[in-house]
Amino acid sequence: MKKNTTTIAAAAALWLATLVGAYYLGQLKQTNNPATAVPGAAAGGTAGDAGADPGGMAPRRSTGRDAASKPLGMKQILAQIKAAMGAGSMQNPSAMMKVMGLLDKIRPEDVPAALAEADALSDPQQKVLLSMCLLGKWAELDGPAAMKYAEEHASGLGPMGQIAKVSVVSAWAEHDPEAVWQWYNAQPNKDAGGMFGGNMVLSSLFASMAANNPDLAFKRLAEIDGPNRSMALAGMFQSAMFDDTKRQLMLTNVDALPDEAERKQAKQMMLGQWAMMAPEQAVAWVKTQPPNDQRDLRDSMATMLMMSDPKQGASLMLEGVTEEDKPACYSRIMDHWAYMDTNAAGTWLSEQPQGPQLDSARQSFVNAASQKDPQTAMEWATTITSPELKLNATITAYQAWQKKDPAAADQALGKSGLDEAQIQAVRAGQTSPTKDP
Repeated sequence: MKKNTTTIAAAAALWLATLVGAYYLGQLKQTNNPATAVPGAAAGGTAGDAGADPGGMAPRRSTGRDAASKPLGMKQILAQIKAAMGAGSMQNPSAMMKVMGLLDKIRPEDVPAALAEADALSDPQQKVLLSMCLLGKWAELDGPAAMKYAEEHASGLGPMGQIAKVSVVSAWAEHDPEAVWQWYNAQPNKDAGGMFGGNMVLSSLFASMAANNPDLAFKRLAEIDGPNRSMALAGMFQSAMFDDTKRQLMLTNVDALPDEAERKQAKQMMLGQWAMMAPEQAVAWVKTQPPNDQRDLRDSMATMLMMSDPKQGASLMLEGVTEEDKPACYSRIMDHWAYMDTNAAGTWLSEQPQGPQLDSARQSFVNAASQKDPQTAMEWATTITSPELKLNATITAYQAWQKKDPAAADQALGKSGLDEAQIQAVRAGQTSPTKDP
């Protein structure tokens, strides 16, 4: 079975780009209306700078209650955001949700000034996150202006500058997908590709397009050639990740694609995303597909599951595998699992039917375990039945252990069951023992 790297890359790119954007797009739908988007509107959407008169009303004497409920100004909000985005907070979900809530209090017309403040941040990660959210908010009202700002400032952020464009595209395409499509086609570097290149922007565009008009999205898909079609499809499936009805509509349209290879790849890509959110539903759907298609679909989904639920992913990988293919399958499972969670992978491997079919998997486990627990790695190396694989695995475990505890490593090597010539080969780091002429 072959790992589908296109599926994994597409899913990873979209996941990264939308972790923050998803929250903001939902919030923008609540705030982007005349009652909350202009100065002088109802409370909650009129926050101006300190001392400003957001409603244009005459001054009046304030009370203690007024002072407590007075909306924060833009600079005050940004000061709180900076404090919330302190050291270590970027990995704290609670802190990030607080940041998102504060960002939502900034008025759309104050976004350009807020962006200037964000641009002065010294932390690149904080700068990108804050700029991304602010640009998404601005794009809801003025997509071209937000994109112009993003393009002018992207170069200063390096590859991560593309994420700012992704935020603009997502929000802009919500209400004017055709304008974004024209903008994208006019870009000279739209086919640059890469995790943070034009592919990411294209995926974001098609995610928003498909969310509002799947038929339009498939119409525009027909105008794309080459590998960019895969990224566009990945974006379209992103829009249906939490919607069973829309997902089925997408699959119906995929079945109508003229190219068989593209149909298969599109379904594998959809499964890669579906597996992260609703694995049981995805597995059930795989079992409804034609038998000849199920193997590749299971492989694609199992590869993604190995990152979130390795035990379930391993079970899916082994389902329907022939005895001839089992050794390679076991080895793939260990390649994915043992580096993430060596103990759990070792426990699972010990529970499988023992025999020569596990030799390659045992060697993969040794390769992963040797850096963390060379003693356990050495013990596993002795269980390998193939002389060549056993010797290679023992060398790996011994060399790692020898750096930490030479005496213990030498003692274990003497009890490994290898003959004297093989032991000397291990000490010399040779993959086969030296023979006398």
